[in-house]
Amino acid sequence: MIDLVDGPILAAVVAALGAPGGTAGRYRAARPGASDGDLLSAVTTDCFIRVPAIRVAEARLRAGEAGTWMYRFDHGSPSFAGRLGAAHAVEIPYVFDLLEEESMHALIGGDPPQAVADTAHGAWVRFVAGGDPGWPRYDLAGRSTALIGEGIAVARDPGGAEREVWAGRR
Repeated sequence: MIDLVDGPILAAVVAALGAPGGTAGRYRAARPGASDGDLLSAVTTDCFIRVPAIRVAEARLRAGEAGTWMYRFDHGSPSFAGRLGAAHAVEIPYVFDLLEEESMHALIGGDPPQAVADTAHGAWVRFVAGGDPGWPRYDLAGRSTALIGEGIAVARDPGGAEREVWAGRR
């Protein structure tokens, strides 16, 4: 269905989500060459998943909770000719190191990289065992976020321009 999305559909959905004018342009600027469908996917992901998760982290900080970490799983699934990407829930088989589970292969492909599972699973084991996944805590000054793939890279406010679109809206 993503291939059926055109400019008018993208504009209509972005408006229906309550995003301000210029939102599609801001997302397009961050994703040169992306199709209208891919932009719609990015907008809806931010609206319904990423930005609400950020709001939870911000609420924890306002409440004085010091132990807040953010991550973004960046390893894209090869499923659906690679079009699934790093969609919501793709990280679960990696976090629990379930790569051998055949039932997971529709989501993560038949030959998922063990290095990604070692990275994701290791972070969760460190967090459960010691209370720290291995990257800086999230705060409003730096918005440190772990980008998880075959390794962990820490980024400052990844997607910050898109996050700002939703200020006061989500």
